[in-house]
Amino acid sequence: MFSDIWFIKSGLARSCFSDMNGKDHTWQLYFRGKSKHGLNHFMDDSISFSEKTGSMLNFEILEDSVFYVASLEELDKFISQEKKWERLARIWIHDTYYSATYKRVLSLMSETAAERYDRLLDEYPLIFNEVKSYHIASYLGVAPQTLSKLKNESK
Repeated sequence: MFSDIWFIKSGLARSCFSDMNGKDHTWQLYFRGKSKHGLNHFMDDSISFSEKTGSMLNFEILEDSVFYVASLEELDKFISQEKKWERLARIWIHDTYYSATYKRVLSLMSETAAERYDRLLDEYPLIFNEVKSYHIASYLGVAPQTLSKLKNESK
């Protein structure tokens, strides 16, 4: 069970999982910044924590990073002490998890690879300076060769 939440102060990380065939899939990229799809600097597996199950995600630090780490259990206790913290937590959960996840899933289901690529560049213009191409390809749900083709077509 994943029991901590990690707030990225600096650096780069990702969450990923392997499918039944052992293929690696990037679920999320984490670095300081905000996109049109919500904040992405809180790294956790709230589902694993709340459902008391093992996490399906693996977390990988991609460069030297600094994190603030808090226990989700202690955070829950703190939030439940006062209504103002509970309201703030609901806003945070919406902005950092549900909104980003909702938009990401809809994007994967409804956009072409080229549309996902264009949107990613619009949101994170310097992403190729920070993240390796094979992680970006995995995040977009395309083969590295397809990403290379998309990069060449957009020049």
